Order: sequence, then structure tokens, then C-alpha cells
Amino acid sequence: MSRTTVGVLAVSLAAAGIVPVVTGAGAHAATANASTSTSATLSAFLPTAPVYTVVREGLSTDQAKRLARSAGIENALRADGSFSFTDADRFARVPTVKPGSDDENRSKDEEGNETVAEAVDIRALENTRTLSRTAALRRAKALLPVPDGYGILPVVDHTTVGQSDAEGRPGRTYNLDTTVTYQLTLGGVPVVGPGAKARASFAGDGSVVQLGQSVREVKPDGTVPIVSPAVAQRSCTALYGDRIRQDTPVLGYYAPPLTADRKTPVSQLLPHYICRPVDGVNEESTYSGKLVAASPFTAPKVELQASGDGRTITAGADATGGRAPYAYNWSSSSTALDWGRPKISYAGEHRTDPLALERQFTETLTVTVTDADGLTTTAHVDLVNAEGEATAKGISGGAGGALATNGIEQTVDEWQCAQDSANGFRSVMQNKNQSVKFDFRGTGAWEKDFKDKAQNGLDQSYVDSVDAQWYTGHGWSGGFTFKGNHDDGTITPADARWGDDNLEWLQLESCQVLKDINGKLDYFGRWAQSFQGLHLLNGFDTTAYCLDGGTGRRFASYLFTEDYLFWTRKALTVQQAWGTMANDLEPAGVRWRSVSPATLKNGHWVTNLGDFYWGQGTTGPDISPASTSNPLQGFFSVSGVS
Repeated sequence: MSRTTVGVLAVSLAAAGIVPVVTGAGAHAATANASTSTSATLSAFLPTAPVYTVVREGLSTDQAKRLARSAGIENALRADGSFSFTDADRFARVPTVKPGSDDENRSKDEEGNETVAEAVDIRALENTRTLSRTAALRRAKALLPVPDGYGILPVVDHTTVGQSDAEGRPGRTYNLDTTVTYQLTLGGVPVVGPGAKARASFAGDGSVVQLGQSVREVKPDGTVPIVSPAVAQRSCTALYGDRIRQDTPVLGYYAPPLTADRKTPVSQLLPHYICRPVDGVNEESTYSGKLVAASPFTAPKVELQASGDGRTITAGADATGGRAPYAYNWSSSSTALDWGRPKISYAGEHRTDPLALERQFTETLTVTVTDADGLTTTAHVDLVNAEGEATAKGISGGAGGALATNGIEQTVDEWQCAQDSANGFRSVMQNKNQSVKFDFRGTGAWEKDFKDKAQNGLDQSYVDSVDAQWYTGHGWSGGFTFKGNHDDGTITPADARWGDDNLEWLQLESCQVLKDINGKLDYFGRWAQSFQGLHLLNGFDTTAYCLDGGTGRRFASYLFTEDYLFWTRKALTVQQAWGTMANDLEPAGVRWRSVSPATLKNGHWVTNLGDFYWGQGTTGPDISPASTSNPLQGFFSVSGVS
């Protein structure tokens, strides 16, 4: 490269807001996908970050066998190299007692399904002993096979049971186990994603009730030039839109799902910036944002072309750069898409509200291209009334982000991780011969579908007409959000009366909906009136991360028996499935929660915490709506930390 060219490059970098930093003549970029001469030149002007080459994808068969033997558990090795063991009889299981005779405990629900009442064994809870922090850390160190080179920041906590009366006034809280999760780092920089998980839960005697490991063995292999946080912040703004304020992003490494079972596994871990969108309610930012490549020239480049005739939309994406092969994932603001090819054609299914004065609509089509190392580039176009032509160039980044008959409503259609959640939930349910009554995405997902019919809502036709409902979208301690205004863009506890028609289990993949704001279990009181026969409300206390890894698929798979390479896992309860999914895929420190109504029967608290999905085990009866004046009613919750 000539001196003139280098000078032009320096001017271009300065115009882009990148301050040249001299890192030495020896600085270079060790990535097979970038031009060596370009990388060397960029390294003279930009700061650098290490690149880590993958040595091994997860555990080998022998390593998994040794781990299982030393932990005294089954060999829960998956084909992708991850290890995921859950003791279905003990993990997050609240001890139970029969509240009456067998005949008294059995009944029928509104659809004629047999139910069996189970009550919480309070005495057993009071007598439950848990491992000390020191003993748990010692036990985890001996068991969790984290490869050399990673830094470890342990998070120690408990899976807990909370109790309240019908008004939400808290009672006692009990610990069920002691958990140790490792927040992993490389060179002092956090590693995020489903390929960076190491966690164990221990009973009071030190035995293992849950153990998961999903980590690559890596080694440093040179450096790559990276842009400044200010430049990355502009990419974050482009991904989220101008209305979402962004704090300064932080550097991290993204570890995509393990790929030992694929023909082209991940070959290297590259630096990313983690966006920090500001919470519009609390005016706080978190580290749960979408990821953008810290070295954009290593990511694939994408050009998207689309056209529509008012009904059918046709599009194609051309990808170059990065490391082939590419994965193409498409999402629509109106239609559920599950299409992995570079070209697509589909009939839009715009949903019309008969009470709304809609004159036109916008069809938004998004493509997310992921290369073989997990680097993503996102592009989207808008077609008014699904007509005309549009083109767009991709924005480097887009991975992740914070957040019987069955239903699906997914409000962040432009986020591929959210699409993957919904697609995975639907796929597992259909493969298990369970029907999916409706599947609304983006602007087609309405808050009216969750709103009580007495408030001009449509829940009796949608959310409250199915047994299990999956939702992915943005939320806060006071509710969760939607893109449109059918009627006001949010669902709050005052809007909801679930279970008086059918709904048993509601899953909210959304931030902080079940947050304990004041440390006194106030989530009970906020959501109490929503339980009108609803069995379980599953959600998160903290920010929930929408990192690629298929949360909906993992949750649904845990509801049924599953064959591993060397082990067949029993079906988990609905509550266990929610907690285990979060423990598998959410980063260290994320707190999940499940809430159940309770009623006193023969001196025992009957709950739905032990519900299995229909046909997989016993399911409890509908518990009549809580009355704040009734001392025989209340709530229980189970909560844990991933």
C-alpha cells in the first residue's frame, strides 16, 4: 500500500471518528478472513484486541465420562459437545405432601383433563439444609471443567422458594440448594453467549442436582484491530433506531452455541462490543444489549434486495467476507418465517384490527447473516403496503439482545434471537404432536390478545384459549410491550385476568417482569389479580438476555423426555423447564422466577409448582382466583440464578 493510500486511510478513519493509535510495527491481525495487508495497515492506526483460536469444541466423550463419574451423575453429553445434567427428581423441586385422599386429590379441568392436587410440605422446607458458600465453591472448583486460559468470576446463590398471602404480603423464604455459576473472561474481558456457560447446583449434602458446561478450549493467536467505542456506539444506534439512547458500549467476546456436531465448527472467538441501551423506564443501561463486531471488516458484508406486489414479497441477500458457509435467517413484521436460504418468497399475512382506522401498513423484512465463526450482519427494508422495491446494506452486528394447544406472540421481529426462540418453541411442540393455534410476530402481535375480555380485550380467543403461551419482547417490572397500539402498546397487571377460560402456563421471555423491586417479594402483589385459574407465570427478575441459542426450543424440549448420547432424561416440570433453560443459556447472574397461586386444603398449601405439561406427568387443578380477604389463599414462587 502506498504512502498516499495510507494517508487517505488515516483521513477516512478520522472522518469516521476513529482516532489513530500507534500500537507498534509488529501489530497485526490474525484472522484468515481479512486481507493481511489491510489488517496490518489498520493495526497501525487502531487499537487491537486478541483473537482466540478454538482448540476443542466442548467436552470429548472421555472428558464427559470422567466428569459424570466424579460428579456421581449420568453422562449428559450432547452431540454439540456441551454437558447438561438436571436431576428431574430434585432440582428446584419443592417438597410435596398429599393434601387429602387419592380421590379427594383428583379432579378434572375445564377441558376434561385429569388433575392431581399436590401441596407444599412446609415442614420439609423448614428442615432443608443447604451447602455453605465456601463448601459450594470448593465443590465447584473440583467439578466444573473450565479450560485453561479463562478467568473465572464465581457467582454464588441459591434456588429459593418464596411465599405470600393473597394480598402479596410476603411470608417466609426458603433455600433449596446452593448454586455456583462462572462468569468467564478472556484477558480480563467478559465472554458472553451460550458457548460460555459453566454452572452447578448442589444439595445440602454436596451431591449434584444440576450441572452444565458449554465452553470451548481456546488459545490466543495474534490480534485484530478494533474500532473505538464511539464508532461501535453508532452501530448500536443503527441497530436499535434513533429513539433508543445508547450508553458507551463495552468490549467483550461472543461465544456462539457449540458446534462440535457441525461440518464447519467455529474456528475462533473474535472481540465484540456489547451495546448498552438505556432503559426508558428506569433510565438505566445494562450490559444486555445486542452485539456488534469490534473489528467490522472481519464480519460478513450483506446486500439485501426486496420487492412486493401488495401480497407476495420476494427478496435475496448477497453475502461476502467473514468465513463461509453462511447461515441466512429471515424475519417478517407480519409473518412467521423459518427459512435458511439466501433467497425467499412468501405471502405476507398482515393482521387487521376491525376497530382500528388503519389505512396502510408497513411490511418490514430483516435478514441476519451469520458466518461460520458466529459473526452476524443484519439488514432490513420497509415496504409500504408490501409494495414496491427496496435495497439495504447490512449493519455489522445484531446477535443477541436483552429479553397441548399453544400460542406464540413475538414482538421484536427484527431480532434474530427472538425469532429463533419462537421458531424453536413452535418446532418442538409440533414435533411432539402438540398444536400451535396461533403464531403472531412483530406488528401482528397485539396486546389485546393478552387483555381481559371485560376490558374489550381478545384473550378468550387467543392467549386464554390455549394451554401454554410463549411471549418474547421488551418488558419492565410493570408489564411488557408491543409494537402497535391495539389498544395502547403495553400489558400491565391491571389488564390481565388469565386462566378463567383455559390458560395454564404463561412464559414471558422479557426483562424484569417478575422483579422483586423492594426486596419484599412485591411481584406477588403486582400480579395477584392476573391469576384467575392460571397455573404458572414464568419470567425474570433481572434483565433477560436474548442471546442466540434457542431459548424457546430448549424450554419446550425440557417438557418432554429427551435422548442424549449416553442418557435419557425424564420430562421436567414446567417450572423446572423454565429454570433449567435459563441456567443453560442465560449469562451468570440472571435471576429467573416462576409464580404459582396457592390455596389451603386440609391444612396444606396446594400449588401448581409441580405441574408437568399435559401427558408427561401429573398436573394440578385450577386454583380459584385469589381473594384478598381470604386467608386461605396466597402464592408461592421458585427462583434461581443462572
